[in-house]
Amino acid sequence: MKTFTFFRKKGWVPFVFGVMLAGIAQPSHSRGAETVPGDVRQQQGEAMQPAPSFREADKNGDHYVSKEELQGYPYLLKRFDEVDAGKTGRLEEHEYGNLVMEKSREKGR
Repeated sequence: MKTFTFFRKKGWVPFVFGVMLAGIAQPSHSRGAETVPGDVRQQQGEAMQPAPSFREADKNGDHYVSKEELQGYPYLLKRFDEVDAGKTGRLEEHEYGNLVMEKSREKGR
């Protein structure tokens, strides 16, 4: 009989309302994520591909990533000079992390 006291005290009303609200909000949020108006990469015709890991980008294994090693990723080359803190023309692992973060930040715009 104790299971029915929850329903008698009207504690279920906020619970049901919350479930209904979550059910309404989720599909509308998913629909909005399908198309992003003004997506820069789609306008420029660039393929939507994930950024390679630092080890994948470091093709020659010298523990740095240069512009030559990123030739297949033009969306990363756009911000290369901005994240190259030492202006050495190559990125260390933490600088490469900043480059990927800038790419994801630009994707969110």
